[in-house]
Amino acid sequence: MKIELYLHQIWLALICILTFASLLLPIGQLVNDSGASAQLTNFRLNFIEGDSSSALWALGTFLIIILAVGVFELLLSGFRNFILQKRLLIFMMLMTLGYYIILTIYVLLLKGDTKFIPYLYMAFPLASLILEFMTISGVSKAEAAILARANGFRLRD
Repeated sequence: MKIELYLHQIWLALICILTFASLLLPIGQLVNDSGASAQLTNFRLNFIEGDSSSALWALGTFLIIILAVGVFELLLSGFRNFILQKRLLIFMMLMTLGYYIILTIYVLLLKGDTKFIPYLYMAFPLASLILEFMTISGVSKAEAAILARANGFRLRD
């Protein structure tokens, strides 16, 4: 049995790594004119005074679902079930877009008279979204290559 390694599997691994990293890292900071600030993570809103609020739990939930589907997708990629892989990738893309929609709503609700300062780590899910698009094209190319090899040799009657 020959195990083949495809390029889209590497992209899937990068998606999982970026999603896991974005789970752990802060995504932004809210600062007002008097100097008080609050740091936004994917689960909590941490104030400089030491208080915290778990109002942002939905962002973490989105990332956990994306990570779980990504790991399942990575394990599934060895079985060449290309239709299910493409469907799961579309689901992951929709969840990533949903993450940014929920993040925008949270920032607009929390902003008020403060200024929002995004961190670089906020772009990790966006990089994952780009890799998800690349992975769909990689899955389609792998499927086409396998079908071309299977139909390439025919015995004529």
